[in-house]
This record gives sequence, structure tokens and C-alpha cells, in this order.
Amino acid sequence: MPASALTDRLDAAVATGAEALFARQRADGAFVFGARRTSPLNTAGAVIALHFADPRGSAEAIERGVAWLCRNQRDDGGWAMPGVPTEPLATAVAAAALQLTATGPTGPGPTGPDPTGPDHTGAHPTGTAPGRTAPDRAAAVPAALERLAALGGAEGLPEPAMAALCRQLHALAGLPYQGAPRRLPLELLLLPGLSRRLLSLRLPIFAAQALAQAEHRRRGPVGRALDRLARPRALAVVRGAYEREGATGGFSTDPWLTALICLGLARSGRAPDLTAAAARWLRRAAGPDGSWDLMPLDVTWTNFATAALLEAGHAADPRLAATRAMLRAHQQKEPFDAFGCPPGFWGFSSPRSWPMALETAEAGSLLFRLPGGADDGHARDGIAWLTATQDSAGTWSLCVRDSKPGGFGPCPQMTAKAVGALLDSGAPPGDARVARALRRLAAVQRPDGSYEALWYRGGTAGTAAVLEALTRAGTTDAHRRAARRATDWLLRTRRDDGSWGAGDGGPGTVEDTAWALRGLLAAGLPPDHPAPAAAAHRLLEAQRADGGWPPSPVHEYIRGCARYADEGIATGLALRALAHYRTAARPQEGS
Repeated sequence: MPASALTDRLDAAVATGAEALFARQRADGAFVFGARRTSPLNTAGAVIALHFADPRGSAEAIERGVAWLCRNQRDDGGWAMPGVPTEPLATAVAAAALQLTATGPTGPGPTGPDPTGPDHTGAHPTGTAPGRTAPDRAAAVPAALERLAALGGAEGLPEPAMAALCRQLHALAGLPYQGAPRRLPLELLLLPGLSRRLLSLRLPIFAAQALAQAEHRRRGPVGRALDRLARPRALAVVRGAYEREGATGGFSTDPWLTALICLGLARSGRAPDLTAAAARWLRRAAGPDGSWDLMPLDVTWTNFATAALLEAGHAADPRLAATRAMLRAHQQKEPFDAFGCPPGFWGFSSPRSWPMALETAEAGSLLFRLPGGADDGHARDGIAWLTATQDSAGTWSLCVRDSKPGGFGPCPQMTAKAVGALLDSGAPPGDARVARALRRLAAVQRPDGSYEALWYRGGTAGTAAVLEALTRAGTTDAHRRAARRATDWLLRTRRDDGSWGAGDGGPGTVEDTAWALRGLLAAGLPPDHPAPAAAAHRLLEAQRADGGWPPSPVHEYIRGCARYADEGIATGLALRALAHYRTAARPQEGS
């Protein structure tokens, strides 16, 4: 393609992509992608929690959720979000929800208002006419168990905590399960620092679930004494998070987290006010069709959209003034005591959501790069938070310094993003924080040259992010060797059609292709090199008529256990990569 034709096509793609993002900008400056992301896992979790917390007061919500699960069971007997292959976790939890609600406090079969009849607005719930209905539970559960077994069972889940949860739920429902339910040592909470590092984001969930277990498990005199000592601490952890978030009843604006905490509190019999508040929040969060969505991602969406728009040349666009104000307003100025976190962080959704190192790094970086960013106090506070939470080894974990590896522990991609924020703040490559991070990144590179990412499946996201950090700030031979090996891995995993996937031979995606394109350009490959040129072509071809890009299920909701696709992130990544490619290609115009 002639250089002028390529430039014209890139200009058009970037312009229409930018307007597609601005079309999703809310009046407060946030970029929000409003299409529902209905989750079978969250729906099943909410149904189970309400069944134990308030079965009669929640009868309508429970039965509408049950009807939705039955209607949306796949032909293979399982469940997952749209576009995602059937997943064992969602299938296991849905089977437990259907079995639990077939008997128990609400009585057998449908109770309360007819789930296939009019709702309180006088309209039929969306989609209730076709497919399965609530009485199909008797057939749905055996089909789900058969599919779960074919997938390797809950024991095959890569996340041990989720395998243990499935055992617990199936035990409660009277369903078969492998192994013994795991004991949750309530006494661990008597050691706040250790429990934070071991559990991280799971700490309030663990506290609620361990409280429940302590009420129902027989223990000797020493165990009972430890439980008595630990109960106040467990309740303080949950109540602290509840009050820290404005006593709404929701936890991190996430139906799944809220359901697990609500379930534990309900079964413990402790803190009935918190149980009731969480049940009310879950009922309010239910969709009109009876299902529950994933958590909202207001800050995450805004970060991806704004990064793309800055790359596309919109730094001075007056429409981003409201976005800067929104990011400032969502920074949290109070510590989050449950996790031992200082103030200055961002969560993924509301000004009260739980602390996230990735969102903090990205939001802080954006504020520095917007006009006047060098003097932005909010950006400086974000950097101070990152400095305080850097692991002793030099990496960053999700929110608790020196978290246990695995789960929510040290993450190469988050570490690379934090390095980027430090550099954007004006820190030189030789800064002690940057040097420690890069030294650790070089040491944890996988044998094949790739890196992992906590929130994204496969190796492309993490490898591309670390490659960018290494090439921006690497100063040693070890850094350069790691960058070369990361570049080689990206080049080896390119698909024949010029796209990238997870690096495992699977299909290419917009998200992975965009990550790889930015990483290779950062590594110094020229835009006319076959790999970045083909990647740019694939992204141009994938752009929709409305200016956006189609998403793929590359995002980890629960690591290795639950995935989802996200249009806002896909569009932000693709636009940012193409805008970066356009800038790199401009010096070659006319050649």
C-alpha cells in the first residue's frame, strides 16, 4: 500500500475510533460502556446468598434468577459468559444454586410470583417465553454435573480457593464433591499483617466465610478459644470494609464479592444488619431479566479510553477536562484499613471501590500526561501510594505490599505499568524504585521469554507491557537480554494472519494484537517491519463501521476460572496501538 494511502487510512481509523470513544463519554467525564455483561457466575452466587440471607423476602429475586439460569443453560449442560467456552466454576456454582433452591426455606419448586409472569412493571421479564423455565431444575442439575465432570470437575480449577468454594457449595446443596471441605482458620485473622499478605483482596471474604465455618464445625477447647478471640477481628474486617464503602451493602460494587460475604455472614448468624444490607444491595443489583452483571468498570474504562485519546492527539481536547476532574474525584483520600493501604489509590469503579495497583498506576500516569500534569497533586498522591506499596522485591501486588505469590501477589504487568507511571512522573531510569522493579522483572521472566499478567489470560499482555518498561528504562545488559527475549517471544507467537492471541496457538484477538503492536514498536521495530505492519493491518480490518472494535474473552474476572469480553477495553487498546503506529510511520511518508 502506498505510504499516502496508508496514512489516509490510519487517519480515518484513528478519527472514527476517537469519536466512537467520545460517544461513550458520560457528562461527568467518565467513559462508560453500557451494554450489559450478564454473568451466570454472579447470578448463581447472588441466588445462593439470598437463599441463605433472606429466602422469603428475596423469593421473587431468587426465582427470577433461577429461571434465568435454567433458560441460559447451554446445550452441553454448562454455563459461561457470552463468547466464552463453558467454564467449570460457573457450572459448579450454578448447579449448587439450582439444587439449593429446589428445597429448603423457600420450599420445593417455584415460590412467590410466577417467574414467567408479569413483573412489578406489568411487563414480562426479558426472554422468559422461550427456552427453559424454573421447573426444569430437575433436568438442569444432572446435566450440569455431567458437564462439570467432563471438564475435569471443580478439582481441576487452577485456583485452589475456587475449588474449595465449589466443595463447600456442593456440600451445602447435598451434591457430590471430591475431597473434604477445607478448614478456614479463623485464628489467622489474629495476625493482621500475615493475613493481609496471604489473602489480599480475599481478606473480607475469608473473614465472612471463616465466621460461618466456625459456627458449624466442631472444635476442641483450644480451637473454640481461638475462635472466640478471632471473631471480633473477623467482624471488624468485614464491618470496616462495609463502612469504608459508605454502608451501601455492596462490597467493591461487585455482585460476586458481595454474594460471598453475604453468604458467610448469613450462615454465621453474626452481624445480621450487614447481612440484611448486603441482601438488599443484591436485590437492587438484579437486572430486569433476573440475572446479575459483572461489576462496573468506570475507572478502568476511563483509563483505557483516555490513554487512547491522548495517543491519538486529543490531550488538549476540552472534552477531556471533565475526564480529568472525574479521575481526581475517584481518587480515594482515606486509607483502606482492611488491607492496610494508605490513601491515594484508585479502584476500578466508584470512589469507594477496593484499591487496585493497576488502576492507580494507569490513572496517575494519565493525569501526568494531561495538560498541567506536572503540577497535579492527585497524580503525585498516586505515585506516593505506589511508592509505599512497592513489594520489598521491587514488584507490585494488587493492593497489599508483599502479598503471597500467586492469586493477587506480584504481577509483572502491574509492575511494568507502575514503572511507566513513575517515568511519566519525571523519575529517571536510574530511580531506585524503577531499578528495583526492572531488576526483578528480568529475574522472573519465564524460560520462553514471556511474562504473565494478573487480569489477562495468556502471555501477550504481560510480555508487551514489560517489554515497553524495559525499553523505556532498561540500562543494564540483563535488561537488554530480557527485552530481546520478550521481543523474540512476541515474534514467535505471531499467527500466520498477522494477529496475536494468547501465545498458545489459539485464535487471534484485537486486544492481543494491539498489545503486541505497541510492544514491538517500543522495542524499536520499524513500522514497515512485517510484524508490526501486519498487526496494524489486522486492526484496521477489524474496525467496525461505528468506529469501535469487537472484544474477545481475554480478561480474567477470576484468575484461570472466569473470563469475559469487554468492548471498551478492546476499542481503547486498538485505537491506542494504531495511533502509536501512525506516529511511528509518519517519518516514512513519501519514501
